[in-house]
Amino acid sequence: MESQLIKPSKMNVFGILRESFKTIKRNRTLLLPVLVLVFLSFSQLDLTQTYLLEPVAKDFSLQLAKNPKLFEDFANHMHEAEYARAINDLREVLLVKLFILTLSSITFLLFLVATVSSSSEAYTAKVLNGQELLLKIKASWKKPISASFYMILIIMGLFFACSFSIGIIAIVALDSWAYLFYGVLCLLVLVLWFYVSALWIMSLVVSVLENIGGLGAIGRARELMKGKQVQAYKMMLLFALTDGLVYLVKISLLSSNLNKWSGLAVSIPFDNGMLCALRLLAFVAFTVFYHECKERFDEKEAKGIYDPIVADEV
Repeated sequence: MESQLIKPSKMNVFGILRESFKTIKRNRTLLLPVLVLVFLSFSQLDLTQTYLLEPVAKDFSLQLAKNPKLFEDFANHMHEAEYARAINDLREVLLVKLFILTLSSITFLLFLVATVSSSSEAYTAKVLNGQELLLKIKASWKKPISASFYMILIIMGLFFACSFSIGIIAIVALDSWAYLFYGVLCLLVLVLWFYVSALWIMSLVVSVLENIGGLGAIGRARELMKGKQVQAYKMMLLFALTDGLVYLVKISLLSSNLNKWSGLAVSIPFDNGMLCALRLLAFVAFTVFYHECKERFDEKEAKGIYDPIVADEV
């Protein structure tokens, strides 16, 4: 389905969100089924994890009650034979968690590629059908993995740099100056975290839409975001505040001493339903943001190419 769409130029954050809602409405025939499937997948994974780990948790609690010094003895390599059941329980918990994490990551990846691909087409005047979306997913699913791998390495590097800075401050700074330096460092970490988060999402969008992976996608995302970092900060701050609000509502509902299954009935709609909807909005918003940044970047490139030619002609 083709249509002629007029896009506003130089949108602010609320303009991007407004255009995102329009894109979601235009693309609802694809995004709504995707959202429902992702919600059901994450809900099923939560229920599966609870079902598999409940007997393991009960058995481990019994082992811990019988052996209060279990962790202390295990750390000292004492009485390991007596703790075989507890060790098996911990191993089973680790395997289940790893299994759930793998399936959750695959679901999240498919959610990202489907949302970004279909939203980009809808934003630029075309709505994909189901078969076209599957072809897009097949062609684009690998690149976000390599981009995420390098982003994780970058975040780990920043974490070690922050840890090193904290250690230096603790050694060098006096008490009164230490608090000041810690405050400045916390502010810098917060600002850096919002920027890195925005860069990560933007690199995922680039990897899907431009078929670039790894450091190339990160570099391209950084290039497109030049001059638009404040918008990216505001968007990430808005989504972080919304996530925090959803979490507070869930905690307040769970504080009424509900049993396990009643707690799941409350937590699943908020953890999976609301947060999946927010992730979908974030993916669409950063897809719109990508097109806004790319249009601005292309205009600068065109101006840089044609201006010297005009000057020579004059």
